[in-house]
Amino acid sequence: MTLKFFFGGERKDGTAALRIRFKAGEVYDRKITIEGLAIQKKLWDKNLNRVLPSHPGKHDINDKISKYEAKMHDVSEKFRVGNISFNTACRMMESSSQMTSLKEFISQLDQIDDKSRQTKTNYLTSVNSFSYHTGIKDPLFSEVTYLNFSKMRKSISDKGNSPETHNKYLRDIKAICRLAFRLKIIFDLPEFDSSWRAKSAPVKKVKTAHPRNIFEAIDKIGLHSKDERSRYKTVKQFESVGLWLLMFSMRGMYPADINEISVKNLDYDFKSRIAAELEKSNGGTVSIEGNPFIYRHSRHKTDVPMNIMLNMPPIRKLIQVMRYMVSASHPKDGYQSQDESKMDNYSDRIKARPIEEIDNIKIFSFTENSNPVRYEHMWNNYYKQLREIGMPSFKIARKTFMTTATLLDIPQSIGRTMLGQTDPSISAHYNNFDDPRLFIKVTQAHIKVLKYFEVIELFNYWLNKVDSVFGSDLFDIYGFKNDPDLIFTEFNNHLNDMIKVTHTNIYKQ
Repeated sequence: MTLKFFFGGERKDGTAALRIRFKAGEVYDRKITIEGLAIQKKLWDKNLNRVLPSHPGKHDINDKISKYEAKMHDVSEKFRVGNISFNTACRMMESSSQMTSLKEFISQLDQIDDKSRQTKTNYLTSVNSFSYHTGIKDPLFSEVTYLNFSKMRKSISDKGNSPETHNKYLRDIKAICRLAFRLKIIFDLPEFDSSWRAKSAPVKKVKTAHPRNIFEAIDKIGLHSKDERSRYKTVKQFESVGLWLLMFSMRGMYPADINEISVKNLDYDFKSRIAAELEKSNGGTVSIEGNPFIYRHSRHKTDVPMNIMLNMPPIRKLIQVMRYMVSASHPKDGYQSQDESKMDNYSDRIKARPIEEIDNIKIFSFTENSNPVRYEHMWNNYYKQLREIGMPSFKIARKTFMTTATLLDIPQSIGRTMLGQTDPSISAHYNNFDDPRLFIKVTQAHIKVLKYFEVIELFNYWLNKVDSVFGSDLFDIYGFKNDPDLIFTEFNNHLNDMIKVTHTNIYKQ
């Protein structure tokens, strides 16, 4: 096998292109030009394969030659042991990147970046799909071209798949290329303009939201004057954003569902827990039947069960912040009193009311049925506040949740189950919605949607904005300090164990 540098023809300015000859046996022989290297032959040291100190730009040129030299040996070794074909080896050497294979780059992310396992899996899936639709066995960064994406777009369309399928692969590969560029693995980025995307079919457009819409709406909130009316309006705008995030996080709940959030829908008897905690004892454990993490919500419109893991980030924290905000802005609307909001001690809070009135997740003091006039007035106000800051409506939260699930290739049957819609394909395989197999699938899909929509990032951003406007410390109290990918990964890792819990144990002091 021959692998060496040589020069192309000399140009008028006395320089020549540096080239590589790669020969393997009598069959394979290829001459490869190194992009962007024009060498003055008289200033070339053929023993060291470097330009002499007197050559213009010697440091940059020698650095690039050094990288190519290392790549030449790496690629030739992969060819020698049969890991890649001769043509792939040549294509890798033709590229200007250090690590030219997209798949190889993804496999090395553990060493060079902290992307989550799910992110890497998504990246690899998209690259494999690009490979399948273009016929390129091991795509290189140099092959991320408009022409090849056009081939993929046509192939996906010919197979009857959605344009969003193409666009999802495009987003992932764009992210891969941008990360490689940032890490200086590649030195040029494709343009990636709108022409690379697949155009959606001319169907009725369903309005949905993007995380940037929420970020931008939060940015618009501010205290424009010091009077009480302006302060009240600003608080209501923050509350409207929090309620939108809560609706989305709880899988597209309706306003009526939010008003009905209560411990009575938990999987275990909450009153028995409080009674056990209040009972004087010298120790011991009280076991109450039921899972402490599951919220048994029935969809407002259909009464179809929507079992939700209440401890899924950021649901529980969103509820706690909303309880605090509503109690402060409008005590008559809030279930939690202002005095309870000031109590730091848990024991004090559970002693503040009779047992039958204790409810540590209830946000509002009334429901649509108990006070329809007040209910309509309150939510009309929240809708108005959303419009004033350019925020998508509450209805859009539900549509966005389902659309996001579709973008993530979550099966429609699981998507409908998450939203509390009936689905014959689910009913054919599961007799009830308590089946752990179904609940795990639905909850894992729920995790994917919240993670993709950057809900934790939005929650933290919202808290920080509240703090900046009012000088509060909500982020310090409720904010997530760890990386969102890590948070969701940890939750997913413990999901099976949490779902298997059948009793809530109260450890008495």
